Amino acid sequence: NSYSSNPEEQVMQQDRIALIRRLINGLPEKQRSVMQLRDFEGKSYKEIAAIMNISEDQVKINIFRARQAIRQKYFETEKYGL
Repeated sequence: NSYSSNPEEQVMQQDRIALIRRLINGLPEKQRSVMQLRDFEGKSYKEIAAIMNISEDQVKINIFRARQAIRQKYFETEKYGL
């Protein structure tokens, strides 16, 4: 079991998940959509390109930017305790 039995740790984990969801919801629409399709629905770059009607390169760029933004905002939030 990867979850801690410590209630405080469980709350912290839930807070992190909630924060990441909020950060994803704050992304530009295209980035949010490609991230949703890739990371949550497991679609391939080719499938996402067809669904979104964009090139595979655009899919990769949008996923890269989305992940970068999430990572940066997550660490800023953790660092400043927002």
